[in-house]
Amino acid sequence: MADETQKSAIKILFGVSDTDECRKAIPTIIKLFAKRNETELTLLHVKAETIVLAESGIVDYTSLEHIQEMESNEILQEFTEVFSKEGLICKKILKNGNPIDVVLEIANQYDLLVIGASESSMLRRIFNSHQNSFINSSPIPVLVAK
Repeated sequence: MADETQKSAIKILFGVSDTDECRKAIPTIIKLFAKRNETELTLLHVKAETIVLAESGIVDYTSLEHIQEMESNEILQEFTEVFSKEGLICKKILKNGNPIDVVLEIANQYDLLVIGASESSMLRRIFNSHQNSFINSSPIPVLVAK
């Protein structure tokens, strides 16, 4: 029989992108979770769906999607390597679609959502940000790291 005092792993979902805001969240995650054996960190990168208008001419959709897929995998690999050096083993998920919709679709499978803090420029404040959408709509707690 398993020891009842044993803690279950905290499951963290970290939405990653090729932004400074996301990279600035790395030290916070390491500081809070790297020394804990019961942490399961999942890196999620959502790539936008490829939309090409008919007026744009002849386009090789396969090549365009292949390039996006390679870039997305490079982003996931970059974050994985940084966390691995600190002893955090990561699962990686790559999905297509709207980042807010995709994150919220799978958030219930996790205990905590971590996102990088959005820049506080005036335009972002006026037009809202992904950050506010995640915070307002998330079914789980959200850690905004900066």
